[in-house]
Amino acid sequence: MLAAGLAVGSYWLATLPGLKVVGPLTVALLVGIALRSTMAAGIPSVLVEGQRYSARTVLRLGIVLMGARLDFALVAKVGPRVLVLAMAVIVGGILGIRWVTQRFGVPEKLGTLLAVGTSICGASAVVAASSVTRAEEEDTTLAVGLCGILGTMGVLFYVFVGPLLGLTTAQLAILSGATLHEVAQVMAAAFTWGTSAGDLGTLVKLTRVVLLAPALVVLGLVSGAGGKVRYSWKEPPIPWFVLGFLAVGVLGSVGVVPAAGKAALSTASVFLMVMAMGAMGLGTHISMLRRAGMRVVYAGLVGFAALALSAWGLIHLLSIQ
Repeated sequence: MLAAGLAVGSYWLATLPGLKVVGPLTVALLVGIALRSTMAAGIPSVLVEGQRYSARTVLRLGIVLMGARLDFALVAKVGPRVLVLAMAVIVGGILGIRWVTQRFGVPEKLGTLLAVGTSICGASAVVAASSVTRAEEEDTTLAVGLCGILGTMGVLFYVFVGPLLGLTTAQLAILSGATLHEVAQVMAAAFTWGTSAGDLGTLVKLTRVVLLAPALVVLGLVSGAGGKVRYSWKEPPIPWFVLGFLAVGVLGSVGVVPAAGKAALSTASVFLMVMAMGAMGLGTHISMLRRAGMRVVYAGLVGFAALALSAWGLIHLLSIQ
């Protein structure tokens, strides 16, 4: 009940001008951390089980329902060159940012979450990947918060500096959709250049969201103990909630789930994931952020800057207009 209350409050807070770009997922995380910081003696014992349940089980259910956001037909709509750009950003981003985090001494799983969140779709990708990689809640919290901060900085950079990058309005929209973390951030940036640019940027961003599915499959295959794939009914190489995520996406893409049903499932998925983020924030003490150190922030900033620069170069190289 507490996690659900935090989710409702976070939705309202996310409508405010300063927080709208960040989105309810990151807001819920910050609200949870703020509330936890007021509990000098820690979380009351009566809340511990609910906090864990929301941060794990509710999260996984939200990931399954998030499959309703997928539309594999989008891949055909954006054209082959933009699809190549999106795939290059994701593959190169995950590998490249993972390498950057290693150079900065960031722990392995936290570095992976930062790489996935930056390369695909921000907080949603982080929380999905956290369960696949069996990351600690502390790592997930840090990665979500950093993606929200960096994405907001990216919006401001593109809006004010973007016109100086030598790109057309359409190319700026594609750059935003190919590199910013959250859908809300892409819309905030791309729609400043007009409705057509906003629609284009959003379409490119949603293509990256679709590609979260194969990325999760690969992560599930390589995240077993010692790098080995474990095959069993209870612990398949691809976690059950990822299979559910894919199944819901396929059913929605082929028309089995009607548009109204997809919208309802998508709304439910976001609410459940906002609940989970609020619960994760409740389990996070502010001292954890201090222990992480500025190296995590520097790694995320360098990784995002390199991703944006690479995407800018690919737009020119692939002659995307």
